[in-house]
Amino acid sequence: MASSLGKMLDDVTGRFWWVLIVGDAANAGSAHILRVMRGRGAGRSFVDFSFSGTIEECREFQVKNGGGADGILLVDCCTPVKIVSDEVGSVADFPGYKTENLDNVESISGDFSAVALKSAVENFSADVEKCGFKILLHVPSVLVAAELIDSKKIPDTELPCVYTNCDGGFVRLLLLSGGKIVAGYKVAVDDSERLVHYVREHFFLKDVLEEQFTMDPETLAKAVAEDAWVFRTDGVPAFHTAVDKDAVRRIREAAFSRRILKACFVIVLLSLVTLLVFRVGADVYLDRSESKIQGFKAKVQKQKELSLVLEKLENDRAASESFLMHRSHVATSLKNFVVNVTDNVWISSWNVSRGNHSVQGYAITPEDLSAFLSSLEKERNLVNVRLKTTEKTTWNKFNVVKFTLGAEDVR
Repeated sequence: MASSLGKMLDDVTGRFWWVLIVGDAANAGSAHILRVMRGRGAGRSFVDFSFSGTIEECREFQVKNGGGADGILLVDCCTPVKIVSDEVGSVADFPGYKTENLDNVESISGDFSAVALKSAVENFSADVEKCGFKILLHVPSVLVAAELIDSKKIPDTELPCVYTNCDGGFVRLLLLSGGKIVAGYKVAVDDSERLVHYVREHFFLKDVLEEQFTMDPETLAKAVAEDAWVFRTDGVPAFHTAVDKDAVRRIREAAFSRRILKACFVIVLLSLVTLLVFRVGADVYLDRSESKIQGFKAKVQKQKELSLVLEKLENDRAASESFLMHRSHVATSLKNFVVNVTDNVWISSWNVSRGNHSVQGYAITPEDLSAFLSSLEKERNLVNVRLKTTEKTTWNKFNVVKFTLGAEDVR
């Protein structure tokens, strides 16, 4: 599902190139059209779908698959070109032709150039455009072949290297000397040995190292597409064919759409990251708050327990104070009676209830009892001191007066 979504986004944002490879005469010959999708990373492009037939049929295939308004990268295998390098001369070494009549395409490495007649290039591109194609880039196939050979590991030898490719009734040959391309040929023969023999005689080469290279349509298309992504269409070595303005505008619109999508993706990603940060922060805050709340609840519970203890202590203290006050009050009242007892008077019973005192005792003589009553009446804390009963009796063979008196406590 992820790959399908990625492919759909690539279709919408234009992360692909239509590559048209023409291998024979433009009006009636073999052609291949391929849509190369950009992979995730350099060198990971792949062909989405392809078709082989005439140029008109390739155009119909492109339109049928939604590429009618898209431009193409044109790989020209038809226009005759001549390889020019430091070893074999310069662009000026073409007798009978003026420099302004030649289209010179310098390779990416700068070691050689591919030179063709401007009229041939213009006629070929015009024939392709008549079929409805919109050209973005017009690349001679020999430059792509040189790039494919350069991407291979060239043998470490001082011998000249001859790279050949036999495909579609043609033999393509590139001669390398010192790691640089010296010459290139494309001949409509099936026997590569004859062409190699000709090159050895023409360049006076006694021994050469022969290698083969692949130049199938998919390999060519992927190589051109990768160059277009890396160097942009205006930076890839190509013929000076006028590009279609509508196709260029469509590329710019696709590029703008990709930037918009990237910006939206970045905004969404930042939003998600921000949301995640807030979520993590909220979780951390909640954890800390929860621990604080639990600690606060524990403190509140302890405070409640302490309050209960304090309340109990306060109640106990009040009870103790009340008890002690009562005992103190009783003791003070008893003291009021005791301090007034003379030598000839003694108390045998004393009760107090709600401030009312009831005292029983004995006195030697009535005068002693009268003096005791007088002393009690003088006490400020006692009122209503009264004699309730008196009775003459004996105690241990002594004549005494038994009495009962009452009094009220004013405190």
